[in-house]
Amino acid sequence: MAAILAACTKLNAQSPDPAFKPGTIYSYSSNGEQVIAHDAGNAYSMDENGNVSVSYRDGKVEAQTPLKLDTTGTVLGMGRADTGFYISEDKTAIVYGFADGKSSPLHVLISDDIGESWNNYTIEGAMGYDAKFIGFTDKQNGWMVSGGSAGVGRSLNYVYQTSDGGKTWKELGNPNDLYAERLTGAGFASKDIGFLGFRYYEDNGPVIYWTKDSGQTWEKLAVSLPETFNEYQKTPLSPILGGKEGLYPILLSKEGNTIGTIYLSSKDNGLKWTYDSSYDHLSDSK
Repeated sequence: MAAILAACTKLNAQSPDPAFKPGTIYSYSSNGEQVIAHDAGNAYSMDENGNVSVSYRDGKVEAQTPLKLDTTGTVLGMGRADTGFYISEDKTAIVYGFADGKSSPLHVLISDDIGESWNNYTIEGAMGYDAKFIGFTDKQNGWMVSGGSAGVGRSLNYVYQTSDGGKTWKELGNPNDLYAERLTGAGFASKDIGFLGFRYYEDNGPVIYWTKDSGQTWEKLAVSLPETFNEYQKTPLSPILGGKEGLYPILLSKEGNTIGTIYLSSKDNGLKWTYDSSYDHLSDSK
């Protein structure tokens, strides 16, 4: 059974390290469906038994992973929707599992050779069992965000970073005291600058919190959009970050129907974002 993916669009993205190939980035729509925020020509799929495989270079290279996910919906933290993927030719990372902060850790699978070999690392003391996100800015530096439901309309989210290629992870501060809802996207431009996107709740969104000091403090990102988009619910997906330039996809929906995707753009490493109509990817029925 192939993973159900709703690709947004294929965009050029570059890493701060020009030798590091960017990866395919995954996010979630407002209804929890996994979507592709950036298609780098790499993907994953899952067969009817839950065995996960990955492909690179638009399917020209395929590899099996050692991961088997739950297809029955009965194993907490082990479903496709509970698993985070980042797929680059230089770094493939998969975060999975049910982590209670005590006896059950998170697991991170890493491949540095397009799936020929894999290492499985554990994040002891980590929390998170629902939506998970993972990514790398170069071969050594990466980030991970894991979340978990904490009652109706509330979700607690936890942020981690690695500087040794995924072998060990350090927990950063999080915005749970400011905003605790279901994550739809996440990404870091550098060790310092990171973003968490949330499902709209009290208004139509988009709701994005960001840090510029490695998670020590978080604040809501001010987003200015044309009034023509006021009638739509706006779900921030995972940002596409590389060097000083970046794109932030915002999924538009109305009455449960997806209308398309608009984009914010940044030219200063994510410090400032502006709406850029040249990237609009909208249906004719808008």
